[in-house]
This record gives sequence, structure tokens and C-alpha cells, in this order.
Amino acid sequence: MTRMLERLRTPSAFLFAVLFATGCTREAEPPRLASIDRMAHAAQWDEWKAKRLAALRTPGRPPSYSGLAWMRQGANTIGADSSNDIVLSGTGVPGRIGTLIREGFAVRFEPAAGVAAMVDSLPAAAGALRSDADSGGASRVAVGSAGFRVIRRVDSLGVRSWDAARPSLKEFHARGLEYFPLDSAWRIPARLVPLETPRRVPVLTEAGVEEEYEIVGMVHAEIADSAYQILAYAGNGPTDLFIVLADATSGKETYGFRFLHAARDTATNIVTLDLNYAYNPDCTFTPFSTCPFPPRENRIRASVRAGERIYSDARLINSDGRRQSVDGR
Repeated sequence: MTRMLERLRTPSAFLFAVLFATGCTREAEPPRLASIDRMAHAAQWDEWKAKRLAALRTPGRPPSYSGLAWMRQGANTIGADSSNDIVLSGTGVPGRIGTLIREGFAVRFEPAAGVAAMVDSLPAAAGALRSDADSGGASRVAVGSAGFRVIRRVDSLGVRSWDAARPSLKEFHARGLEYFPLDSAWRIPARLVPLETPRRVPVLTEAGVEEEYEIVGMVHAEIADSAYQILAYAGNGPTDLFIVLADATSGKETYGFRFLHAARDTATNIVTLDLNYAYNPDCTFTPFSTCPFPPRENRIRASVRAGERIYSDARLINSDGRRQSVDGR
């Protein structure tokens, strides 16, 4: 956990430049949000929670992850047998499924003879696989109870696998998610001070590899009577901001950091910073994920008791880089 927090405290020269460029802007008046009915707010929040829970219970999402292996250039064999370069666990998985051939950032799948694998719900044939960085999203390969897809993290290509019969997925079905009570006081008006030109930067992840994100500007907000300039990444379209943040509950009542999508009005750059929607990163549920650490500027000194609480089986990073459970095991 200490190592993770040290990374949170370490600013980059680029972030200082962003702060300098945006910090000179002065707002004419504080941002204001349109009021929302308490019942409508609760209904929207409940709907969001239900969709998130349903998505996480689906095979191919974090609770079902069974492995993450990084590919070398050339041939990489894959299958259930331990002699493979990439071992795929699950029931009904052949000893050798086939071979993944990496050439630069392109990957070709050559299935072994007689293997009943499926690629995007069609019988597998030799051909290219898309990664999660490609248009259309990553190809999904399924065989038995297992599946995998190719992910790209800057210069690295990996194989993320899952198992629909994995015990952690069954446990998640039974356990679900826990949240702090909805509190409208954590629905905070803010304002985005955008960069003139968004910039793509590599960001260190909990897996030790870098992932690329696009910085769009700084969100100016007052949280628990303190002013913050929060670094924001591009989200799902121009009206959505993606924020990685930590606060005084991190590593205790919540995971070491959380994610948040915030709505932006593109005409006024007013941002709805509703911390009731803060949620756990994928690495809360599995060691086989790549979760970006929050920058130093996004560490809130107050205890943000809003949004998703820590998953009771979550693992944190301790001082020697190993994962530990919440109770220190």
C-alpha cells in the first residue's frame, strides 16, 4: 500500500505544466447545477447500480478473470497444458487451443486442428484478432468455460483470460456490491478548464505497465470546503470526463483509489461532479487487470463517504509490491 501511495504523491513535470497553464484562469462566477428532485436522483442512482452489478456478473468481466499474460513477438502457444506460453484455465479447455502470432501490434490466431473454439460467436478459423485498442473492440475467443481477448497497453500486447466457472465469479454473484448511502451533498458543481489541445500521456497502472490516456483539462471544484484542481481524462464522448481519484477513505473504507465519470456541459464547461457515482476499479476484484493510478492532484484530503465501498475480498498493494487483503493478510 505504501508503494501505491508514494506513486500517488509523485507529480510529473507534465502535470505541473498543465496546472500552470490552467491555473491562471479565473472564473467569473461559481458554477451552478440545475436542481434535481431527490426521488429522481435516487432512481437514477439505483438504475446505475443495477446496471453495474449486472455487467460485473457477466463472464468476461473482472470477477471472472483468470489470467493476464504478455505476448512476445512471434509465436505464442495457448491452451490448458502448462507447457504453453499462455495457460488458459477452465473446464473443457483443450491442452493446446492454438497459436497466437504477434507481428508488431497485429495478432493472428491459428487454432489447432479439431479445436471447437469460437471467435466472436463464430467457429474459429485462422485469422487476425482485434485488440481492445482497435475499432470495434477486442475479438472474443471462447472455448469450454474459458475465453480470452487481446489487450494493448502502450507498447505491450497481452492476453486477458476468464473462466465462466471461476469460483470468484460465483462468490461475486452471492456477495454483490456495497455503497455509502446516497447523499446529495456529494453532488458538487465544478468547472472544466480545458487544454487548448488535449494530450495523450502514458499513465502507470497497478499491473506495472503503462496505459495511454488523453488529458482534456483540469476540473476546478470545492470539495469539503477545500479548492481542488482535478486532472480529467477524456471519457466516453465530449460530454463525459473520466477521473481517477483517491481520498482519506482510500485503503480503509474504500479501495486504494476509485474511478468516476462526470458529465460536462460543452457549452459552459460546467461539470456535475457527483461522487455518489465513484466506483471501484477492476483491480478491486482481480489481480489480472491494469488500473491507472490517480495523479497527485486528484488526492482529496477529506473522507469522501459516497459511492462504492471496498469489496470485502479486495487486495491492496503493500510496501513490497505484493497484494494484501483489507485486514492485512
